[in-house]
Amino acid sequence: MQILLADSDAKKNSIVTTELIQISDTAFVLNAEIDGTFRITRKEENVYTLDGSMTAVVTTACDRCGIPVVLNVDQSYFYQLRVEEQPQMNSEHHCSDDDYDVLYLSDSVIESTDILREQLLLALPVSSVCSESCMGLCDRCGTNLNENQCKCGEVNENSPFAILKKLQKN
Repeated sequence: MQILLADSDAKKNSIVTTELIQISDTAFVLNAEIDGTFRITRKEENVYTLDGSMTAVVTTACDRCGIPVVLNVDQSYFYQLRVEEQPQMNSEHHCSDDDYDVLYLSDSVIESTDILREQLLLALPVSSVCSESCMGLCDRCGTNLNENQCKCGEVNENSPFAILKKLQKN
């Protein structure tokens, strides 16, 4: 959904949207639509602030055992929007923490889908596990060790890590 900055400032209230966001190239699958709220305030002629929040339910696989894990994502965010060309910086420019929140726009329009996708990807964990006590899969037979006891022998001589067992004995 496109949000015109001038229109949102005139309304002086929150814009609420529900959108289906496609997140590709990740191990996550979107379970439901994302609910997003945008509050835009004009600070100067070409400078606005955007306070927002989003909620979503995302499913991924446990990194240890592979069973589905449902994650509830609740994220707040802040941007400073500047309707101007992004300044050219030399290669050794030092950015302050405030510089990371600035979004330069060529038009006074933002695409809510882009903001929500970015915030969803930032909110997702690097690693997902079904529980902290998850034992994962057997590296030899693939048995889910949370459900069954593995019947593999102590040392698999064909494993590339078998040499480590030999080194450990020395």
